[in-house]
Amino acid sequence: MPLKEKNLSKKHSFYIFIFLLIFFPLFSKEILVKEIKSKYSHIKIIDFGSLRSLLFVRDSGEEVVESTLDINFPHQLFLLYTQKMYAGFLISNLPSKILLAGLGGGSMVHFTNYYFPQIQMDVVEIDPDVIKIAKTYFSLKEKSGTKIYNEDIYKFLKNTNLKYDLIFMDAFLKPSSTTDPTGVNLKQKEKDFFQDLKNHLNPKGVVVFNINTYDGFQKDILSMKENFSNIYIFRKGLSGNVIVVCSMEKERYTKDYMLNRALEIDNIYKPSFKFQNLVSMYDFEQKTLKY
Repeated sequence: MPLKEKNLSKKHSFYIFIFLLIFFPLFSKEILVKEIKSKYSHIKIIDFGSLRSLLFVRDSGEEVVESTLDINFPHQLFLLYTQKMYAGFLISNLPSKILLAGLGGGSMVHFTNYYFPQIQMDVVEIDPDVIKIAKTYFSLKEKSGTKIYNEDIYKFLKNTNLKYDLIFMDAFLKPSSTTDPTGVNLKQKEKDFFQDLKNHLNPKGVVVFNINTYDGFQKDILSMKENFSNIYIFRKGLSGNVIVVCSMEKERYTKDYMLNRALEIDNIYKPSFKFQNLVSMYDFEQKTLKY
């Protein structure tokens, strides 16, 4: 799509968002679109105006938002943590092939396909109902260069020889005895799994982990630090999700390098959010590990 049209939709989306933020609480209400209990999760799809969310319902009744998008502009990333995941683009070169573990509503697939159509993307999702939901209710389509696999990410890595420039780890299950309190499979914290990830990276490739904070999350980051040559932590304040970019490159990239990369991406690709803003969330002193 021409840049002028991209800019136009971005502008319109911004005004729609402000309108929703100010006025919709006055006359709109949450609407339950669909509720499903799959083999892996209790799932709800909720509408609030033009915003549609995919929620996982835990046994306690707690509802956790997995994805949110504007159904009129599905390529715009609404949730901050999904934006922060793209901090991986600031380390080394722009990827040409990406692996995403955990589909959710497919917002990251929409964003990547729209703004970076040259990037090939493989998506691995264990729950067939999540894939069906993303296609039926979140307008997700398997475009040229994008493949969706209904498979366990751990088995997928064992059975493929494919290599990637960037691997997004955003896979969550219902919390159980085989997961941490946030629903991350305990296999994901093992040295063998880190090695599997590294075996599927191209030179200068990175792995990006989405971490929901809980009492032991700093130990998870320290484990990443032990298994990769360098880690880069991105966090806004001391709350919310922590994004960790892991690299096998011995050279450590500076904040100035990241800013130059962000400016280049913003100027060339005109994404719906400023990559420059991601640099301000870089925890270069790794204070996250101390608090």
